Amino acid sequence: MIGKKWWLVPALAVAFAGCKPSEEIRTYTVEKEPEKAARPEAAPAGESKVRLLGSIIPASTRDNWFVRFLGPIDQVSPLEEDFNKFLASIRVGEGDPKALTWAVPSGWTVAPPKKLRIVTLQKGPAEFYISDPIGGSILDNVNSWRADFVGIGKVTEAGLPE
Repeated sequence: MIGKKWWLVPALAVAFAGCKPSEEIRTYTVEKEPEKAARPEAAPAGESKVRLLGSIIPASTRDNWFVRFLGPIDQVSPLEEDFNKFLASIRVGEGDPKALTWAVPSGWTVAPPKKLRIVTLQKGPAEFYISDPIGGSILDNVNSWRADFVGIGKVTEAGLPE
């Protein structure tokens, strides 16, 4: 009988050789590493270590452009005049309300493109930018900036003009 079915022995040997326990799927829970601060730290109490200069330009009824200059006080304050000149140069296109033009202040350069920004300007380590249009109310966005970048509390709708 073995003579006629001699092929069964090698076939069974091959079949059993492939019958190893399969690799198990393992799962792990790993705590997320804290993000490294991409922005200056705000002081928890007392005088702030950062300064935020910003402007909001309505792009439509639901979207706004944001112009932001954030950094250490000693870096931002001396460049406030440059920032104000930049703001004064920004024009919203008459034929296309979603188009902006601006003038680059003297001594500043246009940085390589960055995600979610129309333009980023740099002078040494300092930079300010115009964002792509961002949705949300002006109040929500101002409060986000206050909490996320400066470490101060929310403002109400009535306090927004201040």
